[in-house]
Amino acid sequence: MRAYKVAYEHPTQLLASTFLRALAEDAHALVWERLSRESRGLLEGSYAAAAHIALHRAAAVEADAGDARLAEVIAPVRRSALSIVGGPDKLLSLGVSAARLVDRGLAYVLLLPDFGEERIVAEADWRPAHLLGFVYESREWLVDLGRTAELSADAELPDPLGLIR
Repeated sequence: MRAYKVAYEHPTQLLASTFLRALAEDAHALVWERLSRESRGLLEGSYAAAAHIALHRAAAVEADAGDARLAEVIAPVRRSALSIVGGPDKLLSLGVSAARLVDRGLAYVLLLPDFGEERIVAEADWRPAHLLGFVYESREWLVDLGRTAELSADAELPDPLGLIR
């Protein structure tokens, strides 16, 4: 994988931690809010296919407790991530690196295994377990399922979100 500009203080770092915690704690609304539009559309389409309903009936899932579909739409992402990483505790123990900026609209962070207590670690002292990809849309950084898979493959790392079905 080619070297990208490193940003030591970037919004994707906090976003990655928030997203991982939301997955571990089964916080559906927070996971949904942190996903890109394309990722949401993919999950809505997958939900429609699995539920055997028309796509327009699965579209426009809302990130509030009033939308009963939310838990079902997010479930495949959570299930896959927990399976790949090894459960909620392992998900919560991942450290987050400085952001790598691919271009103005694409960035990623590396996820560090068994990071433990918050501390600064030199890059020579760790090997990333996964990475999480982000796209910049609507003036904010959001987790993107497709970019995470592509960047993970490029880096020869397992996709932390796995095969979502």
